[in-house]
Amino acid sequence: MIKINWSYHSHTNYTDGSDTVEGIARHCDKVGIKEIALTEHVTKEPDYDFDRLLLDMKLADDRFNVCVLSGIEAKILPDGTLDCPDDLNGKVDIVIGSVHSLNNMTEQEAYEKLAESDCMIIGHPQFVNEKVLTSMVKTGKIVELSGRYEQPDDVIKAFKEAGLMFSIGLYSHSLENLADFGKLEGVIERLDLQDRLWRFRP
Repeated sequence: MIKINWSYHSHTNYTDGSDTVEGIARHCDKVGIKEIALTEHVTKEPDYDFDRLLLDMKLADDRFNVCVLSGIEAKILPDGTLDCPDDLNGKVDIVIGSVHSLNNMTEQEAYEKLAESDCMIIGHPQFVNEKVLTSMVKTGKIVELSGRYEQPDDVIKAFKEAGLMFSIGLYSHSLENLADFGKLEGVIERLDLQDRLWRFRP
């Protein structure tokens, strides 16, 4: 059975997580996680110092035996853009786009807009149709396998059959759920996704 030691979706105490960047990196080093992406929540006007967050990530990456990747998680807006500053995408390693609030869109409309957006990874997707699949393939999207959200097998299978790659995202907000890979390892084994796992650094 595959053993996972990386995650590309985590939050810190800069927003709704409970732990510092340094504390998360130290924990990853201790438990053997080799790559961790700190993908902080953002909006068009973040209410915290994002440059300071990036500096904290760099310092942690230098100090601990773990690759600390910078990232953001932004929701899709009705106009088809991500709820983040225009210049932020170029500052980070990973951009996750998610459907967190519909803002007068239907779920279908939100996912169809998200599939066409300029994010890298679709966060914890729970809906799919042919238009979404076509757009995701065309734009090279990566599908997040979520450690927190329930994702129906038929949705995951549709992404697999379309030839898409999968990202591991624990969606962790505390150290307690930062190394809980058992659920995702079971999904990967059951749906035979071992050769579809995307890594930032192969």
